Amino acid sequence: MTTPTPQRERTERSTNALLEAASELIVEGGFASLTFAAVGERAGYSRGLVTARFGSKAGLVDALIDRIVTTWSHRNVLPRTREATGIDALSTLLDAITRQAARDPRGLRVLYALTFESAGGPPELRARFAEFHEVLRTDLVRMIRRGRRDGTIRPGGDAAIEAGLIVGGLRGIGLQWLLDPDAIDPVPLLAHLHDTTITRLAPDAATAS
Repeated sequence: MTTPTPQRERTERSTNALLEAASELIVEGGFASLTFAAVGERAGYSRGLVTARFGSKAGLVDALIDRIVTTWSHRNVLPRTREATGIDALSTLLDAITRQAARDPRGLRVLYALTFESAGGPPELRARFAEFHEVLRTDLVRMIRRGRRDGTIRPGGDAAIEAGLIVGGLRGIGLQWLLDPDAIDPVPLLAHLHDTTITRLAPDAATAS
């Protein structure tokens, strides 16, 4: 294993500090507040370093999104669901999202802030988050269909609609929290979304209704 050089360690440390500063600015003031001058000042570095490290605002945003996706992507959880039944895979994923929200609330705020900014933001930002959500819906559809094949999820209905409803619940909770963080705690809401989704999709839910 290669030992990091002092220069590499300094580079990684300054990059992390710049991305942390960018995250804080996004949460506080949205996409418009993300300027090289503000990022450099917040992180304690020069604007020139931000330019040298990321090249452009688009490059900075790409690096920030890559960092968020690496931390928050549901794909990190999927290896734990490969041998699970459909309902257990879905439960594992929703539970992991809830636990991550409790562990890293600021990271969640950055994710949601950029997600909602992307709706009216630059086309490349919108495209990145559209793809992010398409991948999530696709994986949810696979879990639901697996559950229908193995009998752990009730039959009937469109799996894509179910997946869209779940993602809508996740993002609806996030939007409420982003708008009024003093009144909304996302963690119990996410836990409730988990419980009600699993109960609603269980095979006995069809007979109960």
